[in-house]
Amino acid sequence: MQSYQAHKTHGGVRDCGPFFLDVSGQFDLQHTSVVWCEQGRPSNEEVERFIEESWTAGTRRPSRKLFNGKLCRLVDCDARSRELKLLLAPVSFKEFWGTNLTNAHLRYAHGSDVLADALGVSAAVTTGDGFLLMGRRSHTVAFHPGKIHPIGGMVEPSATTGAPPNPFGSMLKELSEETGLSAGRVRDIVCLGLVRDKRIVQPELIFDVTVDADVETVLRALIGAIDASEHADLIPICDHPAAVVSFIEQQYGQLTPVAVATLMLHGLRTWGSGWFATARGHIQGVV
Repeated sequence: MQSYQAHKTHGGVRDCGPFFLDVSGQFDLQHTSVVWCEQGRPSNEEVERFIEESWTAGTRRPSRKLFNGKLCRLVDCDARSRELKLLLAPVSFKEFWGTNLTNAHLRYAHGSDVLADALGVSAAVTTGDGFLLMGRRSHTVAFHPGKIHPIGGMVEPSATTGAPPNPFGSMLKELSEETGLSAGRVRDIVCLGLVRDKRIVQPELIFDVTVDADVETVLRALIGAIDASEHADLIPICDHPAAVVSFIEQQYGQLTPVAVATLMLHGLRTWGSGWFATARGHIQGVV
């Protein structure tokens, strides 16, 4: 089986400056399905050597927090029938670190199949008082330290035997761990699509998450969050079409590709395709 081939809903992959947009839409939990398989990641001796060398070098840096946890590899994605269908398989953080994160160029010599393609989740978190929240990553995280990035993380295998992973559950878990907000504070959660950072080509599901807390309440909850240290601070952005475009333009050098994608897909859902096309043009001008 090959690495994932996204079956798109809008005429193929779209180049959106710092990221590729593979799938866009509005998929709730009832219209998202996950199938688990045990398909391994194709590899060879040279690829494994790169992985081992990168992991050894990464773990030698005391400022980085590396843990070889279990993740989910995106094998296939299909959104042709207005339902988001995901086929996932096991992969490790070590494989992800040694391929997508540090050696994504391996796909040119060995094919895209050798990449771990660990599935990530990120959210545009909208507060009750009309702000979008992004985090500025701390300097202790493994990737994009100091950059502006959404609340999010990785999809992990289910702890329940025989049950498939749940990307919606993973997103809510990351929200709780990074902000201290429980699932009970969430009024709405919708998956907006699948994107890939051009540099590391990691597949990332983007969510719109609306909470019933204002910014001050979130900042108070942050104090007790398990993984509050992942972000040096939280950045509120006015949830207004002009304000979001202005923020992207002014902070472009500080934004991760996934942060840009998250703001763009939130805008597509909230203000429509006209806003998206205009904002996309602005971004390509900045690039």
